[in-house]
Amino acid sequence: MKVILSCSLCLVLSVVAVASSDPTKPDIAKAVPVSTADSELVAAQVGSKFKLGLIKNVQGQHMALINGQSVKQGDEIDGYKVLSINRQQVVLQQANERLTLSLFKAMKTQ
Repeated sequence: MKVILSCSLCLVLSVVAVASSDPTKPDIAKAVPVSTADSELVAAQVGSKFKLGLIKNVQGQHMALINGQSVKQGDEIDGYKVLSINRQQVVLQQANERLTLSLFKAMKTQ
């Protein structure tokens, strides 16, 4: 009986471990501001504000899922305007601050 319980527990724990590390899930998007002053501090604050979930193409128009909200070019999210969306990234702008949210890695834009 103890052997069966031990095996069951090991099986459950291994399933939980595999489910928590999905290799197909994109990395959390990180925003990087264009300005050079205090950019690391601002990137950490703003990067945690936005999470890019996916980018999809619907009838020739790219759409993105940011913080669970579907957006397209020209939309606004949390005070930032969506400037552009392509297959790998979304560019947001607020005043003179431009952020690039990438599915794969943080990027600076100019």
